[in-house]
Amino acid sequence: MTRLEAIEAMKNGQKVTHRFFDTHEWIAMTAYGTILTEEDFRHNADEFWSYRTAPYWQTDWEIKCL
Repeated sequence: MTRLEAIEAMKNGQKVTHRFFDTHEWIAMTAYGTILTEEDFRHNADEFWSYRTAPYWQTDWEIKCL
């Protein structure tokens, strides 16, 4: 899925992963729009995405099946 589809999935309560993430890694979105990682780190969404602007971050997202 695309980055925008991944963001929409997170807004709907899903956890997502990317092909560059390790198998245990995922991100989710809190009710306040903060990005939450599997390690319970919280990132401002704008800042999180500002480090992921290369074309390969625009695709290859998927819903994380736990």
